[in-house]
Amino acid sequence: MNFRDIISGIAFLIFGCTVVWVGSGFDAGAAYVPMGVGILMCLFSLPLIVKGVVQTQQNGGLSSAAALIDHPGRFMATVACCLIYYLAMPTVGFYSTSTLFILLALVLGERRPIVVLGITVGFIILLYGLFAMVLKRPLPVEFFLVS
Repeated sequence: MNFRDIISGIAFLIFGCTVVWVGSGFDAGAAYVPMGVGILMCLFSLPLIVKGVVQTQQNGGLSSAAALIDHPGRFMATVACCLIYYLAMPTVGFYSTSTLFILLALVLGERRPIVVLGITVGFIILLYGLFAMVLKRPLPVEFFLVS
């Protein structure tokens, strides 16, 4: 049976509800982002669950699912990068760490460096605009700005 979409949809629904619940305990200014992300996770998980149920019914309960991880080495490299990102952010700084993390797409096999560079610059500008200008929330300070 094709349970992958159903299980991942339910997992995202539970995780989204948990994020909304935890975010509701924050003060009003800080609650917008986690609650918004949690609500979006819940909303986007529902079509995934429905898709999995419909495909399971159409296939008579049988499916020929592809391998869960096509490239285990790249997957493990991505998990390691996420862990390094999490651990390095307080020391190195949010913008520097995020820039390096996105540029790692080149190491993981992306062959269009102009696209990766454009996404990196756009993402950093979006983050700065959202957190520094709109929400007026401090992020971990860059290592080269610490005095």
